[in-house]
Amino acid sequence: MSYTLKIINVFLISTVRYFYTPMFGLLIKLDLVSTVVTMLTGGVLAFLAYYHMAKLLFLFGKVMKPVVAKVLPASWNKKYINWLIRRREKRKHKKKFTRRNRFIVKFKRHYGMYGIILLTPWLLSLIFGAFLLRKYYSHRKEALPMAILMIVLQGLLLNFLFYWLPTHL
Repeated sequence: MSYTLKIINVFLISTVRYFYTPMFGLLIKLDLVSTVVTMLTGGVLAFLAYYHMAKLLFLFGKVMKPVVAKVLPASWNKKYINWLIRRREKRKHKKKFTRRNRFIVKFKRHYGMYGIILLTPWLLSLIFGAFLLRKYYSHRKEALPMAILMIVLQGLLLNFLFYWLPTHL
């Protein structure tokens, strides 16, 4: 595999599966510096693209919902309204606090934006983290720079773990 093709592959993998990129770079025998630079570039650019794409999707949903309602046949709109009514009824009789709900509320109260930023590169995907950050914390000016900083720091740490540790253990 040529060097350029290796760089392109690492870049594309880092845009979707950030956590596995150092392993892939190691498997295709790409040097550490190239892997780090390509991985960080791909991860940051992908996060920025997903973050701004989320805003477009949210706006598209707001604008297109009335248009779609006018274009769809009346029978489909009636089915949709009936579904909404049934959904509201189910929610009225639903248990308020399940174990999962308590965990989510506790996590959001204790960690919130910082938890999403910390977990995005490793446990959450870049796509999911960018959408959550845009949806719940777009009003906070420090959210995006902190997320990018965390992507860079965790990328450096991942590369260190996968390149340096196996040779020194």
